[in-house]
Amino acid sequence: MTTIRKTVAVICTILAFGPQWAGAQSASTPNPAAGAGELQILEPLPLYIVQLTTGPGWDHSKQADEQAGFREHSQNLSRMRREGLLLLGARFRDAAADKGMLILRVNDAAGALAQFSQDPMVRDKRFNIDITEFQPFFEGHVARPLRDGAAGGDALKRLSWMSGCWLGRNGRMEFREHWMPAAGGMMMGMGRTLAERKVVSFEAMRIELDGKGEPVFTAKPSGQAEASFKMAKQEANRVIFENTAHDFPQRVIYELRAASVLHARIEGTDKGKEKAVDFPMRRASCE
Repeated sequence: MTTIRKTVAVICTILAFGPQWAGAQSASTPNPAAGAGELQILEPLPLYIVQLTTGPGWDHSKQADEQAGFREHSQNLSRMRREGLLLLGARFRDAAADKGMLILRVNDAAGALAQFSQDPMVRDKRFNIDITEFQPFFEGHVARPLRDGAAGGDALKRLSWMSGCWLGRNGRMEFREHWMPAAGGMMMGMGRTLAERKVVSFEAMRIELDGKGEPVFTAKPSGQAEASFKMAKQEANRVIFENTAHDFPQRVIYELRAASVLHARIEGTDKGKEKAVDFPMRRASCE
């Protein structure tokens, strides 16, 4: 009966934290004391709260995403998510300062600290870091709150013209984008580029609301790190997302030029020179 309870508990944990965590943290290993073919299920690693607060190196004349090292900091958090170490992240405020809280599943406090050894915002004291073991007495599920209404609010509704399936061609290149309608405070999209019927690149995209209810465009191109761009300008059928700290592009632009014509454009400075790439597309079948 004890073995059954332990097995059920681990299965529930796997369901809660996903297959990536299951593969990385709870792989079954042979049990020498057990009979032939039996497996030993490992207990999940402990949880640690990592609290980040602004430190002496913080430049109070700049926003968080303008701080030196912020891009590398974001990439480090993305790495921890991919590796199944980062389970939850949040920002909160008190009278003293803005704070960030992360919940990690690692071996010990030293292991949690090691995840930030290459993070320049921690290394250069733009963030102070405090690590505490986290021992929940109730295991539940907390859903992300909707920022601005059940359908994502007016800010995302005004981007409904992007929804649908779009196809463009440029010589031997064929590119597609599929955008789902806003739901739960998020629009999700995916892109794919073919050359001679072979996939040469692909991209996962989303537009979601930040803590202020403003849309943020985030893209994860194949072979590249995830990058986010804040909405800089929104018109009836045109939107500009911008991230001046990004290498290239710094701006992502979508424009509906006709009922069935969507024009996407990336632009900015690349190695000191102005550069732009256009992706004219027409509405197409989603099959």
